[in-house]
Amino acid sequence: MEGLSDSELVNQARTELPYRTGAYETLMRRHGGRIRAVALRFARDPADAEDLTQEVMLKVFFELPRFRGQAAFTTWLWRLTANLCIDHQRRAAVAPAVAAPDDALQGVPDPRDAHAATEARLDADRLLQALPPDDRMLILLRLLVGLDFSEIAQVMALGLSATKMRYSRALEQLRARFGQCPRTQA
Repeated sequence: MEGLSDSELVNQARTELPYRTGAYETLMRRHGGRIRAVALRFARDPADAEDLTQEVMLKVFFELPRFRGQAAFTTWLWRLTANLCIDHQRRAAVAPAVAAPDDALQGVPDPRDAHAATEARLDADRLLQALPPDDRMLILLRLLVGLDFSEIAQVMALGLSATKMRYSRALEQLRARFGQCPRTQA
């Protein structure tokens, strides 16, 4: 099943769930790491991020049979993830999480690079904490998940020009507050 596209897996999962879960499990293995990485930026600690990741996966499990395919599966998945993460932060009324260890995202880091990588993540997380949840999600969808602006616009229910403008403004806010941020193409 690993060789199937997302749309093929979605079609298979829609007909099989809840009795057979192979296609669903393949989709979650494919996207689960990035869901967790985003959740780590919105939860207080790694355990809360894991709970939030599980909440997203359960929501996908129960809603996937009703997924109509009006948008791409990834657009639907990231919209669901964005909504749950932002709602979680608003409910908790807490600041975003301080950086989790690198091994929470990508396995055990190379010991030679562990200190530098941890410092870089701490700096990035400090920068992200300054943004409102919606802007933070927009930045994460672009830089962490790798969505293009048209996909982000669909996920965030914004127009394409509004998405680019908010992304640009969020980066400018970070630059003004914390100095030079890396430039990315809009």
